[in-house]
Amino acid sequence: MSLTGRSHCLRIRVKHHVLLTFALVASLHSDLWSQNPVSSDTPIGIEGALLTAQSTLETVAREAEVASTNGLDVELIPSHPNVGNHLQPHIPIPIQHGPYQGQLDQYRVRAAEISDAGMGTATDLTLPVVSEEIWWQEMVAGPIGLSGKALPVDINGLTQTALACSPLVKSILTEPRIRRSDLVIADADFDTVAFIEGNFADTNEPVGSLLTTGNDATRFRDQTFSSAAGLRKRARAGGAFELVQRGGFQSNNSSLLDPNPQGTTRLEVNFTQPLLKDHGRAVNNTRVLLAQIDIELAKSDVRAELEKHLVDVTRAYWDLFGARAGWLQRNRLLQGATDLHRILVARDQVDSLKRQILRAEVAVASRRSDLIRAETKIRNAQARLRVLTGDPRLIQRAAWELTPQESPLSVPVKLSTKEATITALDNRPDIARSIRQIQAVSARVGAARNQVLPRLDMILSTYVAGLDSRRDTFGAFVNQFSDGRPSYAAGLLFEVPLGNRASRARLERSRWELTRAMHEFQQTTDVAFTEVEVAVRETQTALGEMVTKQQAIEAASHEVSYLNQRWKLLPDPGESAVLLIENLLDAQERLADEERGFVQAQMAYAMSWVQLRQAMGVLLRFESVSTDCVFVADEDVNGGAERR
Repeated sequence: MSLTGRSHCLRIRVKHHVLLTFALVASLHSDLWSQNPVSSDTPIGIEGALLTAQSTLETVAREAEVASTNGLDVELIPSHPNVGNHLQPHIPIPIQHGPYQGQLDQYRVRAAEISDAGMGTATDLTLPVVSEEIWWQEMVAGPIGLSGKALPVDINGLTQTALACSPLVKSILTEPRIRRSDLVIADADFDTVAFIEGNFADTNEPVGSLLTTGNDATRFRDQTFSSAAGLRKRARAGGAFELVQRGGFQSNNSSLLDPNPQGTTRLEVNFTQPLLKDHGRAVNNTRVLLAQIDIELAKSDVRAELEKHLVDVTRAYWDLFGARAGWLQRNRLLQGATDLHRILVARDQVDSLKRQILRAEVAVASRRSDLIRAETKIRNAQARLRVLTGDPRLIQRAAWELTPQESPLSVPVKLSTKEATITALDNRPDIARSIRQIQAVSARVGAARNQVLPRLDMILSTYVAGLDSRRDTFGAFVNQFSDGRPSYAAGLLFEVPLGNRASRARLERSRWELTRAMHEFQQTTDVAFTEVEVAVRETQTALGEMVTKQQAIEAASHEVSYLNQRWKLLPDPGESAVLLIENLLDAQERLADEERGFVQAQMAYAMSWVQLRQAMGVLLRFESVSTDCVFVADEDVNGGAERR
């Protein structure tokens, strides 16, 4: 393969070494449920670094054990010397279901009761196994003359290139980072706030009362400076803490101010703790929890979008394979009509009829037209691959011919609907999203239930104060710790809206949202059961179609051979010579149609495996392996492709 690492990467293959699934290997970690403050630099899902495995052999053993239970062989692919040094982007791992894991228990029981006994399987076919030695099979992987240069490609190379280079993938991968900002904003509510303030006032106003100055002054002249500096912090349990140091000085012409001028300071500690409404970590951490869940939902969406994109890349690859096979088939069909026309023209003066020659000319022109359309399909498929992968090298080599090196899967593999369904329950991103939605709505219900309670806050405060003369604020600061004792105060604040209609309405709405989320989860799970069942059945059906199409090819080939020999060697004097040519040309068309149908069945069988793994939620697989394992080629997109 062209995409391996300096260590060893795991690739799951079915027997006879036919590639079964994407070997996209990554492992990430995140600690989203920590109560510690978070920042935008904290690694999560997409942005987390790939973890190094403790032992590659242990990883291989685990993969082998899992694969063997599904009738698969595990093969170690050694590193390839032409591999470049471009790391794949980090793909989010399947998210865990958290405290709501139990929601799936009843569905696991239901899945365990699924019986595979009544379902037909591909291995039940008594027909011969489809051979890979179809005449066009090897020719598809080589140049067919559409360009002077050819570039070999395979599914693994294209999918990993798409993950590394596609602008669409890059845009999808930005979503969790955007959601991370919301988490930081929510968690920042508990950050410590430092503040400092100051104010100077110079007052000069007429005296309207003897109590203003205590003397016969006609104007009151006063200079006052006040300042404060401190810290505020909101606790996760709901409390609000404030530590503030105040200080300043005052000087005026009043005889009532003593000493005059004077410096003053005051160190305050204030604490407010809700006892009912807004009390507790669960309530106050709701925004943080919802932001964390939002990130998990984004990761599920990213996985789903990436899987969809990889399916599109795979489909485009098989479209290219089918278009090239179709071109080869139409070219052979054209060659057959051309040979027939040449023979008829050579025998024009012997036993050929003018109408026979004209009929052959019509067939040649028609098949040449079909060949032009087949070439257009190839170029269209190549263009679609370029836009899906976004690889600049493919774009720069747009005129090159892309030669698919990987043939469709063509051997029966035993399937279990029960095992596939159980796997889907643990890995499908839509199920994980539904469970996280339930968790988010449940958190909102809990917060809304708390908001129905009346407000009852405990208020505590204490302070020490200092005083000194001569505007000596620093002297007052020293005196506040040495003179007198601290003052303190304690109290309660009670508040309740009459009727409390708004809070009760919010609680009722949250409960209905929870009911809706439960129904959506049930629907999502039922859809998963159905999609897995259909995907398994489609895989079995596609193989059956491929086998029967091969039989149709053999029958059509015998018919063409018979009619061709009959026309060349044993013409029937009693039969119209023109009708014999017509039958031969029609038989050639039928053979080409059956060959095209066989290729379509091959492509359908190959895509059915991809769609089955997508339905199971395991199209993107993750293991803890060395980061050196995941690379894309530097110069040659698939220079080391193997022919299978």
